[in-house]
Amino acid sequence: MLVDINAFVGHWPYRNLRGNNLKDLLQRMNTYGVDKALVSNLNGIFYVDGQIANEELFAELNSDASFKDRFILFATINPILPWWRDALETCHKEFGMKGIRIFPHYHHYKLTDAACIEMVKAARDLGMPVSIPLRMTDLRERSWLDVDKAISYNDVAALVSKVPDAKYMILEARITDGQEPTTAESVKILKAADVLFDTSRGSGVVVKGPNSESLTYLLENFGADKLAFGTETPFVDYTSPFLRLGAFKAINETEKQKVWSGNAMRMLKL
Repeated sequence: MLVDINAFVGHWPYRNLRGNNLKDLLQRMNTYGVDKALVSNLNGIFYVDGQIANEELFAELNSDASFKDRFILFATINPILPWWRDALETCHKEFGMKGIRIFPHYHHYKLTDAACIEMVKAARDLGMPVSIPLRMTDLRERSWLDVDKAISYNDVAALVSKVPDAKYMILEARITDGQEPTTAESVKILKAADVLFDTSRGSGVVVKGPNSESLTYLLENFGADKLAFGTETPFVDYTSPFLRLGAFKAINETEKQKVWSGNAMRMLKL
C-alpha cells in the first residue's frame, strides 16, 4: 500500500502547475499505484479567507464518488484570522478533514506565537495532525514576490516543546542553505514527539554535516518509524519521489513498508 502525505491541488501564483486538481492527481495515483493522498488546497495560502479554499476542496471531493476513498483532506488554517476556530470546527465536523496544514511565513506569524500554539492545541484536541511544510518551493528559484525564507527543524522543535502531545507531519523535510545548524536539543525534542518527516526532498546520498538533507540523516537521527512517503505533487515530477525512496538502500523491506504507508496509517488511524 502507498500513502502520499504531501500533495496539493489549486493554483500557485508564481508558476504554472499541471495536473493540479483531484481528477488529474487520481490518474497519476492509479498509474503509480498510490492508494491514498493527503491533500490541501494551495489557494488557501493566498486567499484573504483561507476557509473558502477549504470549501472549494470539499466541493471538489464531492464532485466525483471515486474521490472519496482515495483522498484525505487537510484544512488550511490561519490562526491570525479571528474566525479560525469556526473554520477548524467546520472542517473537522462538517467536511471530515483529518488534519491541518499551516503556513507561518505566508500568513505572517511564528510557530511559537500564542495564536499558533492555541491553534495547534485545538487541532490536538480534535485528533488532527498538524502538517508543516518547511518551504513550498526551492528558494533559489523563487519569484522575487515569493517569501525568501524557510522553516527550520529548530523552529518546529520550539513549537513541539510547547505542545508535545500533538501529532506533526514535517513536509519538505530538508535544511536550506544558510539556516542555523539543527541543535542536539531540537533533535531530542523531535525524536521524542509523534512526528513524521516526509521523503519528498531527501535523497539517498549521504551528505556530510549536521544539516544533511539526506534520508540517511533522517534515518540515523529519527529512525524509520518517523519517515513517511511524500511526493510534493504538483510541484515536482511524480516519478522522482519513488526513485529516491526506491533506491534508498539503508532501510530494509520491512522499514520501507512503514515509510510507504504504515507510519502514516498509524498516525491517521486508518
